[in-house]
Amino acid sequence: MRFKKSSWIISLTSLLVGILLTIIQKDFSLTALSDNLFLFTLFFLIIGGFLWVFSSGFFDNFQRSFKKKNKKTKTEGMKLSEVGRSSFRFWLEPAGILLLLSLLTLLLAIF
Repeated sequence: MRFKKSSWIISLTSLLVGILLTIIQKDFSLTALSDNLFLFTLFFLIIGGFLWVFSSGFFDNFQRSFKKKNKKTKTEGMKLSEVGRSSFRFWLEPAGILLLLSLLTLLLAIF
């Protein structure tokens, strides 16, 4: 799997901000760094996960049911599966990189 350049830049920026936050907290340890990196991971993982579920088409049936119920509206909107079809990878790639970095720092803290 090839990651985009933007994924690496976002991950590196998040790593640097995580290190800075760990230093500011005056509790510089690898465990604290792992915790901060995991919090950054959650941000990207939650947004990417929502977009991935939307792009899978799971909610299209619900959307179609609501449109059938409200037949008065003539405007055709975008399907929910088209909303995050191309952008969920943008959010999940940095989440994967940051998760690996978080687990690596946690393993280094243990040993």
